Amino acid sequence: MIEIYKKQIIGGLMIYFIIRIFSYFFSPSTPLYLANPVNWIISAGILAAAVYFLIKKDQNGWLIIAAELILGGAGSFLEIYGIALRTVLLVFAMGIFFYHSVAEKKWGLFFENKPVFYILSAIFVAVGIATIQGFYLGNNPRLVIADAIPYLFLLYYFPLKQLLSSEGFRRVTFSMLLASAIGSFIFTYFTLAGFSSHLFVLQDSYYHWFRDVASGKITDYHTGFFRILTNEQLLLIPLFLYLFAKQLANKNIAHSRILQIVSALLLAILTINLTRIYFIGLAVGMLFLFSFKNWKRWLAHSAAALCIFLAIFILTHLAATKGKSLGLEYLGLRLQSIAIPQSEDSSLSRLLLLPKILDKIKNKPVFGNGLGDTVDVYSPVFKESITTQHFDWGYLEIIAEMGVIGLIAWLSLIGYTIYHIRKYKNFFAPLIALLFINLTSPALFHVMGIIFIITFLANTKPAIETGTNNFPPLFSLNNRPRHW
Repeated sequence: MIEIYKKQIIGGLMIYFIIRIFSYFFSPSTPLYLANPVNWIISAGILAAAVYFLIKKDQNGWLIIAAELILGGAGSFLEIYGIALRTVLLVFAMGIFFYHSVAEKKWGLFFENKPVFYILSAIFVAVGIATIQGFYLGNNPRLVIADAIPYLFLLYYFPLKQLLSSEGFRRVTFSMLLASAIGSFIFTYFTLAGFSSHLFVLQDSYYHWFRDVASGKITDYHTGFFRILTNEQLLLIPLFLYLFAKQLANKNIAHSRILQIVSALLLAILTINLTRIYFIGLAVGMLFLFSFKNWKRWLAHSAAALCIFLAIFILTHLAATKGKSLGLEYLGLRLQSIAIPQSEDSSLSRLLLLPKILDKIKNKPVFGNGLGDTVDVYSPVFKESITTQHFDWGYLEIIAEMGVIGLIAWLSLIGYTIYHIRKYKNFFAPLIALLFINLTSPALFHVMGIIFIITFLANTKPAIETGTNNFPPLFSLNNRPRHW
């Protein structure tokens, strides 16, 4: 089993970097450049392969989709005529899935878990109202559509409910997650090393690719250290907690070693990411993993994680600054700004947004201001007033855009998920961490967050208790997954 994991992880790692290297030389469309036609051609080829397998009811079609989502991360690496490949894959995959359901009269697949069906329907109604409201109030149409599309990924719940009953599918996708974590570590440290050594400089071609295609952000600390963020790091803490929980429960030393290595790499990414709410989410999630039954094991693993984080943090800063700084002053500033937001510009920016967002909520509390809404605020970073679509307050953004209707729909989904996975700590702690992260980040309604939520939903009854569904699958679940 360990050898299988290693082969699949290596294969997934290769795909992870092939996607990024390919998109660098054959870029999709960006604000600065037109898309390279080769990107469209390759994306169309991936789409054709997925559609072929899906029509044949072959699990490999879903594995292609899973690889694009997990190994492609949150970047815009592949597209077809300006539309992200994952969006096109979603349309075709769900179209084929619904067609097979109608043709084979398996409507029961959608009503097997009626509460989830009704909750998802309520969210889609709320999104529909918020979309109409956004267009009606004159919000930027591109922003309206961009805000609406992630909700369509909730539809993956229905096929995922069946796919997770396949041991092969679970094994391959778990290997993809591990490969993605390893790849993200290498990618993040490669970027830091490049800018720290002046191989790359701000505003060069790599910087623009990293920002516009990889959906990343780079902040120069003027010491040789650069803070590196990507949207794929959104699930950094939930994934770490999931692996941490498995280590607490797993007595298989060889298997745990792989999880320990990947967990350490995730902590290494956090030393460069330095997002405050991630630290809060991590602390809260760790507390939810505590139990009196295994408190010694929990304490030992927690202490080890803290020591590993501090050691990697110091070594990273020493290397980036060429021995001039341990970086502890920056870590202290980031943590201090949690309690005193006025002490740091980005925290102050979020604080200045708060009254503006609350005013928007008061003006349109029921239906909201529609998707694609923006807010005007003074930026202490740019020293001028700006218009931004980034509210930096996750739950308040839901209320501001979708009103009380949207909030109720979301709370129903969150409450149902919490109720049904509360006994499974390897699911429960990551979910709680994500809910805390959503306080100041758009974690829940980002594509990655939505996939995360429906994965937990798909593991609720009857899947968790029986491992199977009451209805025959619409596609082959017994095919042995091919190694990459």
